[in-house]
Amino acid sequence: AGVFLQNNALADMLKEYVASKGEIHEIYDDTAVVEAYKSGTTEGLNEQDKYVLEQAKKVIDENITDGMSDYEKEKAIYDWQMAYTAYNDNSLAPIASGGQYSHLPYGVFKYHQAICVGHATTFKLLMDMLDIECQIIHSTEEGEHAWDLVKLDDEWYHCDVTFDGGTGEKPGYTYFNVPDSVKDDGSYPWNHEEIPAADGTKYCYLAENAGDLKDIYDIPEYVKTQMDEGSRRIAFTLKNAENYNEDVASYITSAFNDGMTELCQGTTMQIGDKTIYTIEAYQADDGMGGQLDPEILEKLQEIIDGLQ
Repeated sequence: AGVFLQNNALADMLKEYVASKGEIHEIYDDTAVVEAYKSGTTEGLNEQDKYVLEQAKKVIDENITDGMSDYEKEKAIYDWQMAYTAYNDNSLAPIASGGQYSHLPYGVFKYHQAICVGHATTFKLLMDMLDIECQIIHSTEEGEHAWDLVKLDDEWYHCDVTFDGGTGEKPGYTYFNVPDSVKDDGSYPWNHEEIPAADGTKYCYLAENAGDLKDIYDIPEYVKTQMDEGSRRIAFTLKNAENYNEDVASYITSAFNDGMTELCQGTTMQIGDKTIYTIEAYQADDGMGGQLDPEILEKLQEIIDGLQ
């Protein structure tokens, strides 16, 4: 599975920025803050870390409740972080206000902005405070990118807040708890001898929440339903995937384009025993669907017309 189309530009910007600046960010050490949280004393913390601790405690108090499972806690933090921050594109250009801290939890809590390292370190800090085992993967071979590895029920999952794929406060969950089979696409390599294998699938959000469709003729209604609910990442499985290809996906999605939101076929993922197909935001070209079998086109058009 490749990096999603809307994330390719972001990945390229990151790589260009690192190449031009020759800069790799240090990974924030959250040990002192986590110890202060568990001990109840801030002795020895500098002012920035005191602020980070205070804000992190508020996040936990407001989002975590008794009886939550580790997965529920993780998702609550993930949802909070997506709603609270926006990727700091200014960090790829002249630094804006607070941008010098966007690789740190301090930048996330203070200025609501983060680059990938800030996202990863903030998420790990909150996982550590909640006693959920978490590691950071810091890939610098093909440009800098950082994300988290989370352990749930003795299995590891990749969790990449930066490349979530959502918009605004609505997460897309593109890389929320995905296995190596999805994340290891060559875009940002890591040392597999040092990082534990991520083989978990039970808590993969896209796999567990994908629509279970019969065949290509179920796709139009499902796409419309998801769009009406405000989804920008539509995931589904197909019991019969015969005839599903880029032309079919383009034909279906172009019927729902409104000039502002346009969709196209996204990445296909293999997660455990499920093949997950996705549809995502895209600027579509004119004339899509011209190579379809006439019988398929006619039947799809009848279904789409019936949804108008």
